[in-house]
Amino acid sequence: MNTIVSDPSWAPQRPKKPEGYFGRALLVGAVLEVLLVGGLIWVSGNTPPPKPMVKKIIAIHMVQPAPPKPKPVPPKPVVHPKPVPKPIPHPIPQPRPVVHHAPAPKPLMAKTPLPTAPVVPPSLPVTTPPPPPPPPAPSMAAREAAIDQYAGMVRARVQADAHVPEAVRLMHLGGTAVITFRLAPSGQLLWAKIAQSSGVGAIDKAALKSVEEGAYPPFTKNMPKHATNFNVEVHLSSHSS
Repeated sequence: MNTIVSDPSWAPQRPKKPEGYFGRALLVGAVLEVLLVGGLIWVSGNTPPPKPMVKKIIAIHMVQPAPPKPKPVPPKPVVHPKPVPKPIPHPIPQPRPVVHHAPAPKPLMAKTPLPTAPVVPPSLPVTTPPPPPPPPAPSMAAREAAIDQYAGMVRARVQADAHVPEAVRLMHLGGTAVITFRLAPSGQLLWAKIAQSSGVGAIDKAALKSVEEGAYPPFTKNMPKHATNFNVEVHLSSHSS
C-alpha cells in the first residue's frame, strides 16, 4: 500500500499574472466602448426619421330620416244639386158647347095581353101515419119462461160439446162441474169461470173449455135486452161418450 501524507500547510500555487495585464484590459474595454458609442451615433445619424402618422378623421353625419309622405286625401264627391222640375203648364179646359138632341119619336107598338099564370088548386096537407105503438113489454112470467127455455138450450149444447179427457177415461173417474158464464144479447160470450169444482182438475178444465169454445144464438124477443148470467152443470165420466 502506498501511503500519502498530506500536509495541511501545503496549497497549490496559482500562476502569477504578469504585471500590466490589468491596465491593458482597461484600455481594451475603453476602446470597445468608444467604438460602440460611435457606431450608435453613426447609425442614429444615417437612419431617416420616421414619418409622422397621419390621423384619419372619420366624419359621421347624422341624417334624419325623411318624414313619411302624407296619404293623399281622396277628393270629396261633387254633389250636383237636383234640377228643379219645371212646372208643366196644364191646358185650361175649354167649355164644350152643349148640343141638345131632340128625342126621337118612339115607334108605336101594339099592346099584347100578358100571359096569365095557370091556376093551381091548393094542395091538401099530407098527413103521415102515426108510428105503430111499441110492442107491449113481456110480462115477468113470459120473460122467465123465455130465459129458462134459452138456458135449457144452452145447457144441452154445452153438454153435447164437452169432451171427456183421456186421463179421466183411463182412471175411470167422473164428476160434475158448475160453470157460470155471461152472454150478451147477441149471443157473444163475455166471460166464464168455474163456480163449483167437480173435485177432479181434468173434469173442471174440460167443462170450462166446452163453455168457452161454444157458439150461442142471440136472445129471443121475450128475453131482456141486456147481458145475462147463466149457470150450467157439465157432467163428465169415463162412461160418457
